[in-house]
Amino acid sequence: MRIIIAGGGDIGVELADALIKEKHDVVLIEADPKRADELAQQLDCLVINGNAAHPQVLEEAGIKEADVVLALTNNDRDNIIISILAKLAGVKKTIVKIEDPYYNDLLLYLGITDIINTSRLISAQALSMLRGFNLLNLSLMIRGNIRFYFYRVPKELEGKKITSIKYDKEKARILLVYRDKDALFPEEDLVLKENDNILFAVRADYLEKLIKELQP
Repeated sequence: MRIIIAGGGDIGVELADALIKEKHDVVLIEADPKRADELAQQLDCLVINGNAAHPQVLEEAGIKEADVVLALTNNDRDNIIISILAKLAGVKKTIVKIEDPYYNDLLLYLGITDIINTSRLISAQALSMLRGFNLLNLSLMIRGNIRFYFYRVPKELEGKKITSIKYDKEKARILLVYRDKDALFPEEDLVLKENDNILFAVRADYLEKLIKELQP
């Protein structure tokens, strides 16, 4: 896929590096000249110095041929403009990062649904840690009545099969189990290890109950 990343911050660079390793055609746009030059030396991809919110810069990056555009600059308005320009250019998928969640409704109205609210993600993660979970609310990035949560396997479940986790299977599903750098499918004979991270897809109205049921 041809993927354009607007914003050469830590998030943009980490994503670019991962996508390059997966053999995607990545183009990174960075507004700061010095930073852009450093990234051009660091990353094995095309790095363009310019304001990604400007149509000409996006054209230079090949917006019309792009499959995905990620608007990850540190400026909400620039990210919104980038996502709008990407949509007008016919890009199949646009992911936009915004700090101010009040822009959510505007983006949804424009048909842009892949939204990352960093402030909400941080608060959700902090709350999850207080509850004793390694819990990441990915639902802030998606639509519908499904919520996605990571659950860290406690010591009490070490050595037990994944089927020992009790929950309402009509209202939740285990999608993946992350163990160190590996992602494992939830086969019935999978033996759990402490600190495995289990990704659940959960109906919104069942979420709070699931959290209680998962507590050791």
